[in-house]
Amino acid sequence: MSSKSLDINQSIDWLNRGNILAHPTEGVWGLGCNAFDELAFKKIYDLKKRDRKKSFILLVNSYQSIEKYITKISKADIDYLNEYWPGPVTFLIQYNNNLPEHLQNETGKIAVRVSNHLPIKALIKGFNGIMVSTSANISGEAIINDPEKIMLTFDDDCTAFYNEDLGKLKKPSKIIDLTSRAIIRN
Repeated sequence: MSSKSLDINQSIDWLNRGNILAHPTEGVWGLGCNAFDELAFKKIYDLKKRDRKKSFILLVNSYQSIEKYITKISKADIDYLNEYWPGPVTFLIQYNNNLPEHLQNETGKIAVRVSNHLPIKALIKGFNGIMVSTSANISGEAIINDPEKIMLTFDDDCTAFYNEDLGKLKKPSKIIDLTSRAIIRN
């Protein structure tokens, strides 16, 4: 089991090599990968047995790191994002044609979060990319919040875990549609 436990530098390298990383967030353990690595992206769907029509959250370092992939938004929208980011809130934002096709979906929106959880902030900053994130569970089953159980459930050579602490929230992040301001998940 210890060979699957990674520190921050090993985790960054693991992501850069196209692997799947179990990682702590503000409230639940997630499974993630380099968002631009289509094979790793598809591997998470397979591991979770997830419907391909369901999207993943994208963890980013800042609004600026996603800006070229989304439609231009108003200053009021940017101010609204800044009220919540960094923080445990995910926003649905309309994307543009620069977004790689495998990240696009039927809704025309991507789910984006700038976390304030120190371990994930450090990981995203060091990785210097965009990371896919989804809860660590088989689709439709309970979220697993124990790294050893995650490794047993997703027993695969390309899966390891970032050995850091989970945040204090007891649930997944809130999701808000940026355009309508509707709360999709509280």
